Amino acid sequence: MIDPVGFDQARDRIAATGFTPEIQSKIALVLSAAKNGNLMFQASLQWMPGLGLLQQFLISQSARELEAVTLLARTTQWASNPALALEANRIVAPLITAWGQIMMPPGPMFNPRAVYRGISLGHAQLARIRLLPVIPDNADPLDPYVVALSRIEQENGRMLQTQIRLLKNIEADIPLGERETLVEQDQELVDGVFNAFLAWLSAT
Repeated sequence: MIDPVGFDQARDRIAATGFTPEIQSKIALVLSAAKNGNLMFQASLQWMPGLGLLQQFLISQSARELEAVTLLARTTQWASNPALALEANRIVAPLITAWGQIMMPPGPMFNPRAVYRGISLGHAQLARIRLLPVIPDNADPLDPYVVALSRIEQENGRMLQTQIRLLKNIEADIPLGERETLVEQDQELVDGVFNAFLAWLSAT
């Protein structure tokens, strides 16, 4: 589970200092890493023949994830401290490992279980990584970075509905109980990463 205290502490930190380049960089590094993992998975599947409606969903979501990463890159005031990138990599390492396992040969193009796991992990990221709760009330709603975070969160909500439909309806030779276990495990993985991120965001 995500500790609600983490949201409070991160929000209080941002309320006190504002969206400094360091805070913006922390958010952008972790969020971009998560979205690039999902983007890599979607890009590997969108040209497969015979996917039908699933393929349309993947193409649409791939475009939205790419837009989010690009928007973050444009609007973030990047800090010059290279230690931030190193710490971000440490925090997101479990996610990077999970996406790497999904993409291992033969990869999702030839492994239906990898397809389901990729959709499950993408669903967990969209459902559990939430940034609106860390935006303090005193933040300028017209600040380009705040606008970017709000827009990304709105798109995440739309994509999440698609992910839920895919998890329920995709054809996969995986028993229902195993599917539910995979979804729970991916949510726990993302929760652990996000809790570590919130602690890092609120650190002085």
